[in-house]
Amino acid sequence: MKLRLVLVEVEGAVNLGFIARLVENFDVDEFYLVNPKASLDEARRYAARASHRLENAVITGSLRNALEGATLRACTSAHYSRGRDMLRVAMSPWEFAKRAVGEELVALVMGRESTGLRRDELSECDVLVTIPASEKYRALNLSNATAILLYEIYKYKIIKAGWSPRMPPDRHRVELLLKYASHIASIVAGDRAYDAVRALRNLVSRAGASAEEVDSLLFLFSRIARRLGGPWKK
Repeated sequence: MKLRLVLVEVEGAVNLGFIARLVENFDVDEFYLVNPKASLDEARRYAARASHRLENAVITGSLRNALEGATLRACTSAHYSRGRDMLRVAMSPWEFAKRAVGEELVALVMGRESTGLRRDELSECDVLVTIPASEKYRALNLSNATAILLYEIYKYKIIKAGWSPRMPPDRHRVELLLKYASHIASIVAGDRAYDAVRALRNLVSRAGASAEEVDSLLFLFSRIARRLGGPWKK
């Protein structure tokens, strides 16, 4: 899936600079600016090492041009309907992200800081996406809202690609940990030994412990087992 981020008449240079950083953070493929009001020169001050994203952004005078070629076009708004206004029937960010990952080119459209997207602009899109927030104050800052949406899309992309921040533990090392735990429990836990070891197995399995976490526990339990004596005593 290729992702195109489209900002419509962005007004603040700070927001624009921060969004350029997000474009780099989350590997956005294409960056479009529709009739930007903010100073690109000033925005570079806030873009840090992503200033090249501003320099390479496609600047166009109409949203229709910015949406050309997209196979899924998504507009965003803090205002949505539960069915009375068909134009504002919205998806959540995670529903949209799951829907988007199978598309060839997705255009995600963010509106103005002051007024958002107009109805005629919303009508150019296939879906509307809204971020759940307190009814007391639903409107999010533009760069914050962009960060949430780009993260949700990126999350589904890397999950689909099989990415994980943790290496799973080797099954043999988990069983060795449980053997040490059984030895310790047989000495100190009496008739509750089985329950104690079973609880440890449950915790390791349900928590999805990483290889590093299991190795740390294995080191600790092996030292305790040797101190207590038995088959592992030196």
